[in-house]
Amino acid sequence: MKKTFKKVLLIGVYLLGGVICLNAQILDPADWEFSQLDAKVGETQEVTLKVILDDSWYIYSNDQDPELGPKPTEITFAAHPSYELVEGLKPLKVKEKYDDIWEGNIRFIDESGGGFIQKIKVLKDNPVIRGTIVYSVCSMVTGQCVFPEEEFEIKVLTP
Repeated sequence: MKKTFKKVLLIGVYLLGGVICLNAQILDPADWEFSQLDAKVGETQEVTLKVILDDSWYIYSNDQDPELGPKPTEITFAAHPSYELVEGLKPLKVKEKYDDIWEGNIRFIDESGGGFIQKIKVLKDNPVIRGTIVYSVCSMVTGQCVFPEEEFEIKVLTP
């Protein structure tokens, strides 16, 4: 009788632990793809940072009005002597709509695709471009948001 009770109790603990683990899963509704470049020293190229979002999720654009409320996407490129940034970061496929919560127009990229473009000038052979993306990714269905921070590295091959 005691062995059966212990087995039932042990099974119950494992099941409860499994339920807790399932509920504690981290949401990760966004993935990023980065263009790979071939460029000669002195050339200017576009680096593309493409966001792939799960259905019904979106991120705020980098040109979102920060005074409105939602935090715009911030992409920071680490300074390095092998390249320099040319012009500013430009969003791709941005949509705009009025949002009742923020009481203003929000600019966002949804699951239909989009991302950002940054022009760089190659100053030395085989530069490696590193940086950080800080953004809010939110659900159109539940309103839930997560606030990831991701590092990236893009290699540029020089012939």
